[in-house]
Amino acid sequence: MLPLGRSGRTRASPGTGDTARVRIAIDARPASDAEPTGVGHYTRRMLSHLPAAMPADELVAWHPHAGGSDLPRSPNLTEHVSRIPGVLEPVWRRLEMPRLEGMLRFDALLATNFLPPPTGSDAVVLVVHDLAFEVMPEAGPGFGERWRRRFDGWVRRSAGVIVPSASAKADLLRGHRVDEGRVHVIPHGADSFEAPGQEEAERVRARFGIGGPFALFVGGIEPRKNLVALVEAFARADDADRWLVIAGGRTSWAPRGTEPVRAEVAALPVDVRRRVVLTGYVSDEEKRALLAGATLLAYPSRYEGFGFPVLEGFSAGVPVLTSSAASLPEVAGDAALLVDPNDLDAIAEGLVRLFGDPGLRERLVAAGRERLGTFSWERAAASTAEVLRNAGGRSAGAR
Repeated sequence: MLPLGRSGRTRASPGTGDTARVRIAIDARPASDAEPTGVGHYTRRMLSHLPAAMPADELVAWHPHAGGSDLPRSPNLTEHVSRIPGVLEPVWRRLEMPRLEGMLRFDALLATNFLPPPTGSDAVVLVVHDLAFEVMPEAGPGFGERWRRRFDGWVRRSAGVIVPSASAKADLLRGHRVDEGRVHVIPHGADSFEAPGQEEAERVRARFGIGGPFALFVGGIEPRKNLVALVEAFARADDADRWLVIAGGRTSWAPRGTEPVRAEVAALPVDVRRRVVLTGYVSDEEKRALLAGATLLAYPSRYEGFGFPVLEGFSAGVPVLTSSAASLPEVAGDAALLVDPNDLDAIAEGLVRLFGDPGLRERLVAAGRERLGTFSWERAAASTAEVLRNAGGRSAGAR
């Protein structure tokens, strides 16, 4: 097993500052998923922006998918393909052997998806995207007791924890014994929106059979997204010209999450049911086309650690309806229409207002574009780089 924090680490000469070259391993598995969710999106953005934020350091994107990948490229970012076949990963996680440092040299490890791969190093920075599995246990039936024990242990022993919002930090501190100084709030960035051509937007609209102005939901289909309530609220706000489009696939941690939504849609009166479209998982190109054509984005989630779709709506110039729960007001500011996610009438009224009030839509679109300046991937990467360098220094200093 190679020792951590030694080979390849170069300390600055006296008088040149205390900067040292560090080697950072990044768990790139979420970015190489066939159907990436918000965690995959975050990981890809870190792989794109961290190299520029750490130009004097070495970064290694570690993942198990052989045969090449489409991960971002950079002179100081290389790939390391695991020798553990993907199908054996569950066994590997349970046995926790062999450890990552036996395959890959690193001074610090960025665990992009809550838990790191098996490692004996404490120079680990966890990215905790939300605490939904604790705040809403029914939303994450895939998070078993063993996983929760491991999570708690890593929160206490890691070199640092990154969360995307003050709300997520409060949830973490409420449920775990961790020094507040090791928990870093680093908001995610906003992506620019590449509007599709009119022909592409119409093609996607026709493909999914959307026959009128529509409210759009984008995201993974799981209980906390509150989609059963959204469907019922849409039915209450009935207008024969309006449509609801739910774009997203099931999640691995709540694989049966689509069933209640489909059942709710099936129970609608025929004239309403025909105007509710469940697209399944959509590609980035299809998502852009749907955003470009939507009258509004509806995201009345009951719990989020951040809420990427809110920023996607802002970037696309689409007015946003979202909930007043958890981190969503923190992200949305005054640029979205906030509703109580547990109040069906409030959600229905919000849909009616946004469909029917062009002036309100215009004001929210303008506020959303201004709000985007609050969120930058460059700033997120720079703050993350600082946490990683500190973790790498701790690794070397412990020896």
